[in-house]
Amino acid sequence: MRLGLLIFALLIAGHCAAQDQAPLTRAQGDAILKELADIKRALADLKSKPAGETESGAPSKVKLGDVAVDAIGSPDAPVTMVEFTDYQCPFCKRFHERSWPEIKKKYVDTGKVRFVVRDMPLSFHEQALPAAIAARCAGQQGRFPFVFEALFALPELSNEAIRAVVSAAGVAEGPYRLCTATPVVRAAITADSDEAERLGINGTPGFVIAQKKGDALEGALIVGAQPTNVFTSRLDALLAAPPATAPAPAH
Repeated sequence: MRLGLLIFALLIAGHCAAQDQAPLTRAQGDAILKELADIKRALADLKSKPAGETESGAPSKVKLGDVAVDAIGSPDAPVTMVEFTDYQCPFCKRFHERSWPEIKKKYVDTGKVRFVVRDMPLSFHEQALPAAIAARCAGQQGRFPFVFEALFALPELSNEAIRAVVSAAGVAEGPYRLCTATPVVRAAITADSDEAERLGINGTPGFVIAQKKGDALEGALIVGAQPTNVFTSRLDALLAAPPATAPAPAH
């Protein structure tokens, strides 16, 4: 078991290094080592059969649900990009530092792509769930995009930092506190994590780039904080493809 975990850790570390052209800073290296240690503990705690791995590019179908709150961009965009995320995950942070600015500017801000966020707070990240709740409740007041980006811009997550982000977003305190106390928000986050598990997403970040088809999104799964061109090439291909058609109703 220990050997398997060590190999797993080395593979991840090598994968991350292969994606980076610039040398890792000491802080980045420490974050990755901590993440690997957390992953090792999580794997050791698994008691049920592990979910099968899903490779990038695998066809996936995501339930649409209510994406009005936790979404950025036009609801009429022909393509939707779904991220299953954890606000304390260093690999999610890497995506938002390196790939998200270009994707937002080129695709989301121009109305070509709608970006939908699904929450997948990992159990060994203590601040991931509070951050997800904060973003969702800020979204109830129309401030989700600001809080979403500000949380990933923080050098470190803490309860104080989360509260400061929410305050800076201009979120009304009374309704926000009521929202954070309701079990409905936590239930929605759990549902997102269950959806990720159904898709075979075992870690964050995971993405589905898709077109609407009936009451779902159908497209390809992308696993991990891949280089930006992996996302843009898929977005370009789907934008150039004919719109998806919903299946004909049964008679």
